[in-house]
Amino acid sequence: MGVPMMAPRITPPTRRPYVPIGGGVENDSDIATALVWLATSSGDAAAFVARLSAAQQRYREVTASDAARGKDPSWSALGPDIVAAYLAQGKSLLDDRRSYDFALVSHVAPWLKQLGANLPALARVVGAPGRALRMLRNGQVLPDSALFELVMASNYAAEGFDVTFIEEGQGKTPDLRLFHGESGSELFVELKRLQRGDYEIKERSRHAEIFRQLEPLLHEQGLSIDVDVTYEKELADVPVDYLLQRVKRAKASPILLSGGYPWKDEFGSGLIRDANVAAVRRDTRDSYLYFGTKMARLLSGRVVSENNYHLAARASANPEDPRYVDQMKFGSVVTWQCIAPKAIERKAKYVRSKLSEADKQIAGHGRGIIHIAMDAELHSEASDLRRQRNLDALSTFQMNSQAGIVYLHYLVPRVSEDHSWLTDETVDVFSRFERPPPSFPAFPCATTLDNDKPAWRQRVHPSNA
Repeated sequence: MGVPMMAPRITPPTRRPYVPIGGGVENDSDIATALVWLATSSGDAAAFVARLSAAQQRYREVTASDAARGKDPSWSALGPDIVAAYLAQGKSLLDDRRSYDFALVSHVAPWLKQLGANLPALARVVGAPGRALRMLRNGQVLPDSALFELVMASNYAAEGFDVTFIEEGQGKTPDLRLFHGESGSELFVELKRLQRGDYEIKERSRHAEIFRQLEPLLHEQGLSIDVDVTYEKELADVPVDYLLQRVKRAKASPILLSGGYPWKDEFGSGLIRDANVAAVRRDTRDSYLYFGTKMARLLSGRVVSENNYHLAARASANPEDPRYVDQMKFGSVVTWQCIAPKAIERKAKYVRSKLSEADKQIAGHGRGIIHIAMDAELHSEASDLRRQRNLDALSTFQMNSQAGIVYLHYLVPRVSEDHSWLTDETVDVFSRFERPPPSFPAFPCATTLDNDKPAWRQRVHPSNA
């Protein structure tokens, strides 16, 4: 008799941990506690703090140039010590607004906050300091996988389990051993963190090239336009001067259209219209405006996805923080999406290979649990398709181990105008048992949203500013 297949239990409510923006720098005791614990685990707290301070200075230098304005920096652009750049966002939230980054901090803060909130439980996790030390020593590897392991280990400890990190040996081993004193049961946990796919990274890079072809014209002619484009072909097949030519045609048109200049061709469709520079000027009458998503929203009049927009503008920079501007002379925004079936299919990253790896690592050890976490693309058909493919994969995958539960964590770090950081999480549960267990999220203390939409379909309603 074969082992029963995994049955899905979909848990639509999305968990949303956040901290509201206050005046100046945030004072979050949980994040501070997590950083102190990491500093202690490093073996040299002073060197740890100096390392993060150096990363903060590197961030200031990278973002001080005009060329960097409006372009969210990547981790690799912030220097060779990626771990320090990553953790420095937590430190910057506490003590340095200048090196705090709206786009990056939501990838970091929720993990540090959960780790700090779990400190009493984390102190009982055997091997946790060693796992943290291994993460800190490997400076060129993004620490999100290690933090996922540490957070989930502390979550299990907070639920009353005795938790031990299993040292890596010659054979395949799971990450954690759980023991529950009351039941006397032993469980093994494997944790997988999927990275953003190469296709998605290349697609964004390609659109940056397409925008760079247009950008000189925007500056040379001081244009204030709003371009919204939907591609129906893969971006690799779109001419690199596509938007440039479209804007030139609109500029040369002898017909004035009150609603802008729409187009549709073999590559996609879009609309070119005047940008609302007046809205930016009103907003900056008595203050400065961050060169980012709020500026894009004001120029376009619509909520902008943090991953799919470009800005070009001339304005006066704040002398203390050049990321903020006022006195805009002109400003243009480009928003885009790609709905090409091939693009959606390729971005729908498949979970089966990671599931197979986790199954092999638990096999031979005993009853097990698998957690697989992945970033989801905001407001995306690719994320919808990925979830469906994952449902299909889990429903048909034949386990060789005794893993009885699989949790899929979909994570969406956000940029919000009204919160210092924001991350949405949706957890789907798959189980061999007739009565499947409840969801076991990475962020159990977060607010549960009262709707049935997954994390990537949640809307953040901007302030009225």
